[in-house]
Amino acid sequence: MNFPAALTLATLVGAGTALADPPGHAPAHGYYKKHYDDGHDRKKYKKAKHYQGKSGAVYAQDYGIPSGRCNRDEIGAVIGGVTGAVIGGQVASRDDRVVGMVIGGVLGAVVGHAIGDSMDNRDRACMGHALELGRPGAPVVWHSGGHDYHFTPRGDARDDCRHATLVVDGRTPRDVLACPAGRGKWAFRRS
Repeated sequence: MNFPAALTLATLVGAGTALADPPGHAPAHGYYKKHYDDGHDRKKYKKAKHYQGKSGAVYAQDYGIPSGRCNRDEIGAVIGGVTGAVIGGQVASRDDRVVGMVIGGVLGAVVGHAIGDSMDNRDRACMGHALELGRPGAPVVWHSGGHDYHFTPRGDARDDCRHATLVVDGRTPRDVLACPAGRGKWAFRRS
């Protein structure tokens, strides 16, 4: 091997591949996009996005509400193991995850006993979170226990209450009035 070829080979071996962050001009994907800022300073940790609810509670997750679907599985993971419906803004995991919740025993009287009795805490959380983060007139849908739910928060009423419509299995819409009952908690009233 001649000297120039050996020098070239040594230079190439010494300049092997180095693992590093993607260059600043390349778009970030996956972990970096989720956890770091817009690419200007990848060493600086990006603060997680939070969602401000109507009742004043702040949420780390939207559980699909803005897209029109309630993610019952994610909500179930957050409220799993908690008994009773009074969880709202008081229970948070170390991830600061909380869920809006419809509370109170009036649910059956307002939406009908057959429907109200078949709803579980995840259904109540879907409605509560829709009241917290849902846009007026934008339905939020989910499927539970053989029932299809369409819950549509409407405009605000007096005392920070919200009108909403609940349709179960395509039946007659039920108009409800939901009023704040604490941070992240909502209670139905007869409208």
